[in-house]
Amino acid sequence: MSAKGDVTRASDQESWPLSIQRDIVVYTKNGGIDVTTFNRKVATIRQHLARRPELRWALICEDTFWFAVGFLALSQSHKIIIIPQTNQLASVLTAQVSVILTDQPACYATTVATLDITSVPEFEAHENMGPDLDLSISIELYTSGSTGFPKRVNKHLSQLRAEVSELETIWGEHLGSAVVLATVPHHHLYGLLFRFLWPWWMGRPFYAPTCIYPATLLEAAGRFDRCVIVSSPAFLTRVADFRIFRPVSSYPALFSSGAPLPIDTAKKIATELEKSAIEVYGSTETGGIGWRTWSRDREDLSWQPFLSVETKISGHSWKEPGHLLIRSPWTCCDDWVDTGDMAQHLSPEKFLLCGRADNIMKVEDKRVSLTEMEQFLITHELVSEARIVVLEGKRMTVGAVVVLSKKGGEQLACHGTRAVRAELIKMLRACYDPILVPRKWRFVPVIPGNSMGKSELERLRTLFME
Repeated sequence: MSAKGDVTRASDQESWPLSIQRDIVVYTKNGGIDVTTFNRKVATIRQHLARRPELRWALICEDTFWFAVGFLALSQSHKIIIIPQTNQLASVLTAQVSVILTDQPACYATTVATLDITSVPEFEAHENMGPDLDLSISIELYTSGSTGFPKRVNKHLSQLRAEVSELETIWGEHLGSAVVLATVPHHHLYGLLFRFLWPWWMGRPFYAPTCIYPATLLEAAGRFDRCVIVSSPAFLTRVADFRIFRPVSSYPALFSSGAPLPIDTAKKIATELEKSAIEVYGSTETGGIGWRTWSRDREDLSWQPFLSVETKISGHSWKEPGHLLIRSPWTCCDDWVDTGDMAQHLSPEKFLLCGRADNIMKVEDKRVSLTEMEQFLITHELVSEARIVVLEGKRMTVGAVVVLSKKGGEQLACHGTRAVRAELIKMLRACYDPILVPRKWRFVPVIPGNSMGKSELERLRTLFME
């Protein structure tokens, strides 16, 4: 291991650190990248961007190291940074970009002009970072919307900086110089803030690869003395035994966001890891709203707003559920924002979430409007009626109950259930994330309903029971 202060480069595999080195900005699978090397990469891309007239740049990098380099270079070049919701081509086209800055140019070469961030020739640059970031620049983010046309959310870099400052105020002293490891992507607001901007702005190293599996997370964590885990309920529910991450002193914090953590999983983490997960509640539109931790002493499911966040319940008296409205320095507007969630105030400092105000659910951290999918499905010539339900089990899945049209019935008779199902799945996959496409299908002559003619959720779910 290199002594503290030595230059450690990504190509020096034998220099892989066993403890934190403060001169390291980011760790890759091959080793640490020091401040000098990192800043030279940013300066190289910035110099190239200075010769380009295009204003709207999509930043699509699988590797968080290259994403960080591109983000900072674009910020210093006064470009508009567009971060599509996923790396799918539909998201890129929706964003109406001028150029794509990417570490995977082959994926987008036939769609939009691209610049391969990994192949820009280096030049001799000064060690310093270069010009300050332009905090007034626009960042275009996209919600985890239910269709292939997610909603655009405009933010200024200054808003992201304000949110980072709040996170550091609450948890910074506790985290110290721990390396930040993540199981979530950096192209969502949660990942952008927690796995890149927060550690970078505060001089805390971050780990570039995304730890997709518990085994890869454990392997990465084992290489550092102390590390922060930035994760999601979808990942954490798949960890069989959190005792493999002991000792607890090696993990100053475990963050989870994207959806409420299942109570059983929260209990499991607190018991086996001997440390409660810190759940963060918010959205792309609102930014962070509040946080909570599971207490083994008492079952408290309430949320505490962040210091700069104001909350109120719309149209209801004190302690009655209503629409949760919030206002903060990092929302997409200066006025009160309706979160779309129902909530109940327990005290001026605490609130309890009471479900969605509309028919929107989250599956594996992806938000889906059940009504919208139903309306989309019935546009197919084979479908007359449709109901979409979320099925709970070891994992959440989506099920579809379909009444076929006359033509759909003929197709079913001629080609069978599998062929009809495949045709409908093909249609949905063109506009929906694969995890949201129904995996279970039931073709029925009539939608089950009650005496009022309205379908009942439990009666729909019984159709999927063994």
